[in-house]
Amino acid sequence: MLPPRLSELRLYYNTTIRPELLRLEGLRKRILRGIALSLLGILAVIIVFLVYDLGFLILLLVVPVIFYIGSLYLRIERFRQSFKPAIMRLLLDFINELPNYRSLQYESKRPILRDRFERSGLFRPHPDSYKAEDYIRGLVGEMAFEMGEAYVQEISPASNRLQLVFSGLFVHAIFNEPTSGRVAVWPRHKLRRLKRTVDAYVGANGRSADIEIMNEGFREVFAVYAHPGTKVAGILTPSMQEALLNFHEREKRDLYFSVHNQDLFIGLEHGYDLLEPHFFRSNVSFQLIRQFYADITLILGVIQDFDQTH
Repeated sequence: MLPPRLSELRLYYNTTIRPELLRLEGLRKRILRGIALSLLGILAVIIVFLVYDLGFLILLLVVPVIFYIGSLYLRIERFRQSFKPAIMRLLLDFINELPNYRSLQYESKRPILRDRFERSGLFRPHPDSYKAEDYIRGLVGEMAFEMGEAYVQEISPASNRLQLVFSGLFVHAIFNEPTSGRVAVWPRHKLRRLKRTVDAYVGANGRSADIEIMNEGFREVFAVYAHPGTKVAGILTPSMQEALLNFHEREKRDLYFSVHNQDLFIGLEHGYDLLEPHFFRSNVSFQLIRQFYADITLILGVIQDFDQTH
């Protein structure tokens, strides 16, 4: 499942996104120069005070220096907080023009709610730490969806320390017609870590449904569980199995997803913060935009496949 319209994205990047990145790059450099000059100034003042044995007067500088450092921190935070919404909205404007995608909206501080994560059945409910941001919502075909970044931890029973459960994009979509059945799909190599989650799923009447998956490669990578009466092949169509397997082999990242009647949940792990800007190096990078675009269009493509087959 390759990202669609990459050549058009490159043109859009050059004409629309890159100019905004260059504007923000100028702001970043001005703040960085201000910090460098300020540090040199503070260092020069301290040297003068020490050379002329005026060390006792350094105490008089403490309050203004603290205020100044605080102002620099606020400038950096304003840069960070303005960067992501500006670029994200431009990119979503481009995706809105793709067939079957519309009304995509972004809110940087809004989380995808914790109850969506818990209802998926893909992870244990009531995690010890749940953080989320970068909320996106819209329509794929006739399916309404919402997604966001989630960072979830729970206390390990072995070490009594917080351990990572999930870090990445988490999606909730709703079928526009009544749908019945429950399916959960986990990366097979994660089954040992997710043992308590899988046991809970089985305890709630779930069962292994690997025998219903004809794609041998898919069975090797993913473990499929379902509730009795669920038409697994109707939910995980052969083309969808192939597309998800191809993505896993190409990107080497874990995918989780489940269907709970009319609710579809997808988790795509990644080890980076969506479009989080660097401060000490340039952010003018097509690769940065392409990576996020690939993740978003993969998720939207999976939702679109479900919309078209249900």
